[in-house]
Amino acid sequence: MLGRKGVVKKGETEIGYAKGVGINIDIDLIKEYALNSEKPAFLAIGNQSYKVSIEAMYVDNAYAETVKAGSPVDIELDPAGDVAGNPKITVKNVIFTKWKLDQKPTGVVMQSMEGEGDDLLLETIEEQG
Repeated sequence: MLGRKGVVKKGETEIGYAKGVGINIDIDLIKEYALNSEKPAFLAIGNQSYKVSIEAMYVDNAYAETVKAGSPVDIELDPAGDVAGNPKITVKNVIFTKWKLDQKPTGVVMQSMEGEGDDLLLETIEEQG
């Protein structure tokens, strides 16, 4: 799969000039051990978190304002492009907690955002009708 075909969206709007995106699923394990046993007597899934990081070229203050306001947004990643039948990953209600601006002598100004959502959907892109 070619990453360059991927599409990153904030809600229904493509994030212009996105250079990269990362989505992490972190799951805590609940483990309890009994005396005289090296194996858990109880093992279960605990808390889950869905973290997002995005790197994009800076165009305006829209993303900085989203981070500052703490407004939740849905982030969709279409890793193989936004064509019907391709996979779609959506992190719901992401609240961005970090925003960073990098201005380098090369002339390209980059921004990056990090945040966490409350759910993750693994779907397939449906036919546009």
